[in-house]
Amino acid sequence: MLQDEIIDFFQNVLPFNRLSREALGDMVSDIAMEYYPEGEQILKQDGPPSEFLGVIKKGGVKVYQISDTDDEVIIDLRGEGEHFGMLSLISDDRSRNNVVTIEDTICYQVPKKTVLAVLQNNPAVNEYFLKSFFIGLLDKTYEETRKRYTGGTTGEQLLFSTKVKEIVRTEPQTISPDISIQQAAIVMAKHKISSLVVVDSTGMAVGMVTDRDFREKVVAEAEDVLNPVRVIMNTPLITIDSEDNCFEALLRMIRHRIHHILVMEGRKLKGMLTNHDFMLFQGSSPTILVKEIGNIRSIEELQDTAPKFYKAVSSLLRHGARTHNITGLITELTEKITNTVIDIFEEENGEPPINYTLFYYGGAGRHELTLSFRVDMGIVYSDGASAQLQAEVDNYFKLLAAALNSSMLACDLTGKKQCIRMDNIQGASLWQEQFSKWGTGAGTGRETGFFDMRAIRGDHKRVDSLRQYLINRAGQYKGLMEAIAADTLQIRPPLAFFKDFVVEKSGEHENKLNLYEKGIKPLADCARIYGLEKGITRRSTLGRLHELKSRHGFRVAEDMTQAFGYLNGLLINSQLRQAENGEKPGNFINPDIFTIFERKTLKESFQFTARLYEDIEANYWSGKVLP
Repeated sequence: MLQDEIIDFFQNVLPFNRLSREALGDMVSDIAMEYYPEGEQILKQDGPPSEFLGVIKKGGVKVYQISDTDDEVIIDLRGEGEHFGMLSLISDDRSRNNVVTIEDTICYQVPKKTVLAVLQNNPAVNEYFLKSFFIGLLDKTYEETRKRYTGGTTGEQLLFSTKVKEIVRTEPQTISPDISIQQAAIVMAKHKISSLVVVDSTGMAVGMVTDRDFREKVVAEAEDVLNPVRVIMNTPLITIDSEDNCFEALLRMIRHRIHHILVMEGRKLKGMLTNHDFMLFQGSSPTILVKEIGNIRSIEELQDTAPKFYKAVSSLLRHGARTHNITGLITELTEKITNTVIDIFEEENGEPPINYTLFYYGGAGRHELTLSFRVDMGIVYSDGASAQLQAEVDNYFKLLAAALNSSMLACDLTGKKQCIRMDNIQGASLWQEQFSKWGTGAGTGRETGFFDMRAIRGDHKRVDSLRQYLINRAGQYKGLMEAIAADTLQIRPPLAFFKDFVVEKSGEHENKLNLYEKGIKPLADCARIYGLEKGITRRSTLGRLHELKSRHGFRVAEDMTQAFGYLNGLLINSQLRQAENGEKPGNFINPDIFTIFERKTLKESFQFTARLYEDIEANYWSGKVLP
């Protein structure tokens, strides 16, 4: 019975799932199972080679190296179904890496002689490991590359002070889309690289192929290696300008779930950066936290995620990160968690009965979340369901909404009870019908944050087309712009007659003011109005302001940018202090705790917003517009 359980397990583990059940029976006949408590070292860098292949049944390990300056360079985090020790087992000389458990871990130990026999007798398994390790170059010298990036400051600080062009590697190896998959693999092996850039006849980059593509698209799916490489290449390409800072490149890699990014100088290909480069450069990487989130398989495991956010944000602030970098990272990580919650839900409840797209709107849509995690979501699904299917659809999304709301709340990753309401779940035609009523006096549920809607799961076109409909309607119908202005001006800057702060007079937040609702959101709303006037499609507040200044000469864009950044920085620092005191970070602050300079700057920011309001009110006669 025990042997059958072990065989069942290995039938779901690459590449052993390519073996017959009989061959797996032979392989596991002398397998051992070992328990390692959290923090135990299994393999030691430069120590004896592994005498077994470790396959993780439960738990997880950290694979890392210690550099010559005693810095820890994390290579990977591995969990259930992943393995370690293969490279040192085959090389038989030394262990290249440290392998330490990050939680209580149970491993199957496949003896060396058994592993070698499987490799010799099963070409498919042997090919998998050859591609995985040889092309992936797990044996390359990390220290030598790291030395190119060391400086007189910490990894976090370097992320913001260093431009991409200063650490970019040499120009990547390129290939034609018409060469075979086999030829591409030969090129990678010859040059000992883990990726290739596919270029057309003019030298323009059109795609990329990585060692992961060979494992997942060629080996795992038994793709014919004589087919042209274009059938497995990744498109479209994600790029970064060589003048951007390294954090921006790292954030873009997290956002698009990629491990390689091309560096451009204008239209010319300058080079390539990988997540591994950032690990060497920084000593660690936010993508490690992303992988941790991706490996989570229960809501209980998510419940200690918020403190990791606080730690990451605190470190970034100490080393000079700008607030838009921080809010962008918070948003990206929250998006990963949202998708993880849905993955868990679908494992328990099955696939949805209809195609749908989940989107963020408001601050999350603009990539502007703070540590209060006020996430707003909606769902747009395909039209045309029958009455019977519609009942099934309604029930499924009711359960999904409940799961999202309860899970995010349990994990302290929302500042309110509901991230998603049932009236924000409907078909595309109903969404458009709802938006068509805005500004006519017949509209209900008008919320300007929908102008910032951004798809995070499913077909993005559904959300993009709805958002474009809203933008076009605002440009064509002045009544809608007047309604948006009226909505914005309902929340006044918190300044009293003598320019003192207006704070809560009683209750939980007595003597405090809501810095987000009364300071940050009004600036974002004003930027949206000015952007809509010019037909700007950028979602983020800073993106709108940048375009207003660079393309339209908007005279107060720079002042708005400075005020927006200052208020966000003030709020995030306050939220971190709350977290350090064991409180849940929120949007309320007590102005009395600030220095004289901080209070003066805060007042000037609110007075500046009040002047923007006067301008908007004069342009749109908002006092005459019914809400």
